[in-house]
Amino acid sequence: MAQKNEEIASDRVLSVEEGVEIKQRIAGKKELKTWRWMGNFGDPAQAAAVANQPPACGAGEVMFTINGTLTPAWMFF
Repeated sequence: MAQKNEEIASDRVLSVEEGVEIKQRIAGKKELKTWRWMGNFGDPAQAAAVANQPPACGAGEVMFTINGTLTPAWMFF
């Protein structure tokens, strides 16, 4: 089932490159910062790599959990 925010499927696993591209595309359309579903990554380091790309998320602006082999991530930007 796709999420309303940018249609990132809840079961989709993203690469760092895909996450960065999606994040930059979304940020280019929005002026107001808000929480966004950013999909699943293979591990926390991949989610952090995306969060650190422009527009970089600050302290407290990234949430992720470990769900088996997936790292679901939400970012505030």
